[in-house]
Amino acid sequence: MAQPSVSATTPAPAASGPAPAPAPAPAPAGDQVPVRTLLAEPLLRGTLVAGASGLDRGVGWCLPLSETRTDPGTGPDLAGVAVHLPVTALAPPDEAAALVAGLVRRGAAALLAWRPRGAAADPADADLAGAGLAAAVRAADAAGVPLLELPAEADYRAVSRLVGQKALAQAAHILEYGTRVHRTLAEVLAHGPGIPAMAHAIVGLSRCSVLICDAEGERLAWAETPDGPAPDPDAVQAALPAPAPRAPDAVLDGHAHAAETELAVAPGVTLNALITPVVVGGEPFGRLVMVERTCPPDPHDLAQHRVVAEHGATLIGSEMLRQRSVRAAEERARGDFVEALVHGRFADPHELGARARHHDFDVDGHYAVHVVSAAALLPVGRDYLRRTVTATRTAQTLEPAGCTLTAAIGSTIVVIRQVTAGPDPLKQRAEAARFAERLHRALRPQLGDDLRVTHGRPGGGAAGVAAGYHEARLAMGLAWHTSAAPVCGYDDLRVFAALKDVAGSAEAKSFAQETLAPLRRANGGDLEQIVLAYIRTSGNLNAAARELGMHRNTMLYKLDRASRALRMDIRSADAQFMFWLALHIDTLTTVTGTLADEMAPPAAAPR
Repeated sequence: MAQPSVSATTPAPAASGPAPAPAPAPAPAGDQVPVRTLLAEPLLRGTLVAGASGLDRGVGWCLPLSETRTDPGTGPDLAGVAVHLPVTALAPPDEAAALVAGLVRRGAAALLAWRPRGAAADPADADLAGAGLAAAVRAADAAGVPLLELPAEADYRAVSRLVGQKALAQAAHILEYGTRVHRTLAEVLAHGPGIPAMAHAIVGLSRCSVLICDAEGERLAWAETPDGPAPDPDAVQAALPAPAPRAPDAVLDGHAHAAETELAVAPGVTLNALITPVVVGGEPFGRLVMVERTCPPDPHDLAQHRVVAEHGATLIGSEMLRQRSVRAAEERARGDFVEALVHGRFADPHELGARARHHDFDVDGHYAVHVVSAAALLPVGRDYLRRTVTATRTAQTLEPAGCTLTAAIGSTIVVIRQVTAGPDPLKQRAEAARFAERLHRALRPQLGDDLRVTHGRPGGGAAGVAAGYHEARLAMGLAWHTSAAPVCGYDDLRVFAALKDVAGSAEAKSFAQETLAPLRRANGGDLEQIVLAYIRTSGNLNAAARELGMHRNTMLYKLDRASRALRMDIRSADAQFMFWLALHIDTLTTVTGTLADEMAPPAAAPR
C-alpha cells in the first residue's frame, strides 16, 4: 500500500462562538478500516475519549504529527489518515483546540494522543496538560472526529503497524471477494444468455433488485429480489437522475464507480440505490441500478454491493458491446439484402432463395414497399446517423407479426412489409395505406414535421418488391414537387400514373418543352407560377391575386403577357388544359429522370 502524500497547514487560531455541528462521517474507501474496527484491537481498546459520532470514518494510513507540518497545503490532504501525536502537543489549552480544528479541516480521520512513558496517568492533572486535553476533547466532539488517548506502549511504530496490517487485510479481503464476484458473473457472460441473465446473477449475489438501462434510457433488464416485495420498475426508472452529458469524473480512470443515491419513487416512499455507469472505452453504454432492501442500507452490505456493481457494470459493458456488434452485422446484412431486393440484384433464383431463407423472406408472398424521407435523415450534423438507426429500428418493430425488412438507402429509409390481405389488390393497397399511416405517426416524433411516407402498389415476390420500390420513389419525388399529402401512395397520384407511359415519349417531351419554354423565358419566369395559380383557383381572378399577394390589375396584365407568350387566350379551357398537361408531363419527366440516374448502375471506368 502506497503511502498517501500529505502536507500540513499552520494551525488556525481557535474559533470563537458556538462550535459547529459535526460533519457526517465519509464512508470508508475499499482499502480503509473504520475506526470502530480499530478500537476492537487490544492495543487500542478502551482508548476513545471523544468523537464517538465519527467511529465509521475510514483509516488507511497513520502518520506522526511531525510529518503533517511539512509543505503546507489547502485541500483535505489527510483524508483517511490517523494522526499520531504526543499528548504534550495538546498541553497549551489555547492551542489544543486550534490544532484539532486544523487537522479536522484537512480531513484527518482520527487523532491518536499518545502519552509517553514518564507522563502522569491522570489527564486531569493541571501539571500534565489536563486543561489542554479537555479543550481538545471538546473540539473533537464538536467536529465528530474520534480522539483516542493511547497508553505508552501504543507508540507510533506499534500503531502504524497495526493500521497497515488491518488496511492490508481489508484490501486483500475485498480483492478476494471481487475475484469471486467477477468469476461468477464472467461464467454467466461466457455462456452467452444475455443481459437479463446478468441481471439475475447480480440479484443472486447482492439480494437487490436490479435495473439495467441503455444509453438512451431504454430498459434492457429488470430482476426482482426474492426477499420481500420488489419496487415498481417503472417508478424506479422514472426517479433516476438524468445521466451526465459526458463521462463523469467517476469513470475517467477507466473504471466504473457506483454512486449511492436516494430515489423518491412515490410520495413519502424513498429507496436507496447504487447507480453505476456502464462505460466501454470512455463511451457511455448505459447504467446499472441496484435497489437496496433497506434505507439506509447496512454499511457492510453496501460495501459488498459496491464491489458487485462495479464488476457487474464492467461485464455488462462487454455484453452490450458484443450485442451492438451483432446488431451492426445483422443490420449490414439486412441492408445489403434489402438493397439487392429493391434493385433486383440477384444473380439467379438460387441466390435469392438462399438469402431469403436467412431473412425469413417468403419469395412467394406479396409485399408493399414504403419509402420514408425527411430532412433529419440528410447526412448533416453529428446525430443524423443515430437518428437514422433509431428510426430504422422503430420501423422494424412497428408490426411484430409478419415479415418486415428495413434499411437506410441513401437519405431515405426503405420499409418492405408483407401484406396479408389475400389476393384482392384493393384490400392489399388498403393494408399498405394503413401501414403507411402508422409508420408516419410512429416516426414523426423522431424525424420532424416534414416527414413524408410514400408507398407503391403491392406486388408478388422479389419482382413485386423492385416494382413497388420504383413506384414508391416515383411517388416520393412527385410528392415533393406537387406538395401532396405527407402520406400518399402511387395510386394517390393517378394523373401522373396515367401519364407515365405518355410522358416517356419524345413527342410528349417536345410538347411540354415548347409549351412551357416561352413562359419561363418571359419576365424572369414568374408567368408560369401566375398561370398555375390562376388554373388552380378554377379561373377565379380575385382568388388567384390574393393567393399570390398581387393586385388584381397586375394579375390581369400578367395573364395578358402569358396569353401573348402562349399565342392563345389563357382564359380559355383549351389553353388551360394544354398548360396543365405540359406542366404535369414536365414534372413527371424530371422526377423519372432523376430516379433513373439514382437507380442506374455505375458506368464502367474507361480503360
